[in-house]
Amino acid sequence: MFTAKYRGYDIDLYRSTDKRWIAGVCGGIAENMQWSATGVRICTILLFMFTGAFAVLVYIAAVFLLSSRPYESKTQKGNTYEGSFTSHAYSEKKPNLKQKMFDYGASASNRIEEIRARMTKVDKRIRAMEEHVTSRKFHFDREMRRNSP
Repeated sequence: MFTAKYRGYDIDLYRSTDKRWIAGVCGGIAENMQWSATGVRICTILLFMFTGAFAVLVYIAAVFLLSSRPYESKTQKGNTYEGSFTSHAYSEKKPNLKQKMFDYGASASNRIEEIRARMTKVDKRIRAMEEHVTSRKFHFDREMRRNSP
């Protein structure tokens, strides 16, 4: 039923096993977003100060909705996970929450260049078909097919 929970919701979102004070929620969010765990904890405390019990309910819900990070996801290609995201070898495995939220795709100029390249290919193919249809060989072959029994 909760298979997505144990896959990290396909964005590598787990409770931290290394950077945990209470349940590892803030540490897990910090690892996923590649932020400082202290900064996430400060934001959580500020959220509690401004919203009161709502922040506590959200934290408790996160404890139940996020599973602890499994040992297999801490290693990749023989390199051990050290909790630091200085190299992007770990984050290349799955896109994290920040990458999914702020991925705007290719820029407009890149999209225009891609469309221009595709249209050039289409234009070349149409020109080749026109040359074939208007050629003498095409007309000769068509006449031969009409006159054949």
